[in-house]
Amino acid sequence: MLEIAIIGGGLCGLALANSLLAEKLPCAVFEARDRLGGRILTKIARNNGLALDMGATWYWPNSQPRITKLIDDLGLPHFAQHETGTLLSLKEADSPPQQIVLEDLHGGARRIEGGASSLIQALAARLPADMLHLEHPLSRLIDRGSHIELHFQHGQDAVVVNARQVVLALPPRLVEEVLAFEPPLNGQLRETLRETPTWMAGNAKLLASFGGPDGKAANGDTPAAFWRTAGHSGNASASHPRAVLSEVHDACDALGARAGLSAFFALAAPGRTAFRVGLPLLARSQLNQLFGAGAQDAELHIQDWAEEAQTCASLDRAGEAAHPEYAHPQLRIPYWNGRLHLGGSETAAYSGGYMEGALEAAGRLRRELLITRASQANATANPTANPACAS
Repeated sequence: MLEIAIIGGGLCGLALANSLLAEKLPCAVFEARDRLGGRILTKIARNNGLALDMGATWYWPNSQPRITKLIDDLGLPHFAQHETGTLLSLKEADSPPQQIVLEDLHGGARRIEGGASSLIQALAARLPADMLHLEHPLSRLIDRGSHIELHFQHGQDAVVVNARQVVLALPPRLVEEVLAFEPPLNGQLRETLRETPTWMAGNAKLLASFGGPDGKAANGDTPAAFWRTAGHSGNASASHPRAVLSEVHDACDALGARAGLSAFFALAAPGRTAFRVGLPLLARSQLNQLFGAGAQDAELHIQDWAEEAQTCASLDRAGEAAHPEYAHPQLRIPYWNGRLHLGGSETAAYSGGYMEGALEAAGRLRRELLITRASQANATANPTANPACAS
């Protein structure tokens, strides 16, 4: 029987698996996708080799100690988000953008060289290969008293795994919407799971790469990051009702040689679905309006997280206008007599939705599992012991 099953191979699940391995607690990670990382996803541009972060990108050393320490411990190089130059503000659909001088827009944000997926790759490399099980979507959990019975689908095969402890390192809304529990979770917990938005799940991101790996534009010797040459930071916003992109940021590499811009779509998920075929053309048009004709030469990549079944629940498709409040206490306690644990960034005590929050949740889960192991050992030695956990 498996000691601990971790459901979800994102940052929380992988960080937890690493910490349990250090404690010599046997565990395995089960991931529904054919890749690890969850909302951390890096693609490589064909034209210039730039690492394109399609999901989580930034971290803040001045307020996020866990992710900062982990990146340093793993020896991953990092660099400050580029901000030199003016910010462009597009308030009218048919007018040129205003130029604004605004310092420290990103509050000291940094990026990981080679993309945020370098963090996932480094954590996964520390784990034995037989601990990681990709393409294993979970459908049902059954409380068998001494353990939990897990029902997965792997290709055409139904797979049943028994585990003494289970960690659901998944967005809370997906836990409630996708998974069946026997016995059912209590109504109050289910309501809390439904009311906890999955950060970024209803949104989409665009990455535009320019020029070649030598840092030059495709049509000559001019720098590919043409906005920098023009005195712009690469930061821009569009607030008029017809805007396709709501905000844009510089996405070049550390030296600015491999050039790129990142942007978030202003259109909600239903609008993106309706205009799917035309989205690249509309995005190019707005980039051109902001930065000039050089934007037409972009190689575009679009990641719509609302179309990711392993990220976005039906309630998430509306998106979130502002960062939600997280840290609900019901999501931070064990259930099923201490055998079932909830994780993921949305359960964090602080920085919920961010990479830092995923690591805070992983730290809490590690403590919970160690306490449970100690309680079980005590119960074996003292049969009258009865640890209190939520049902």
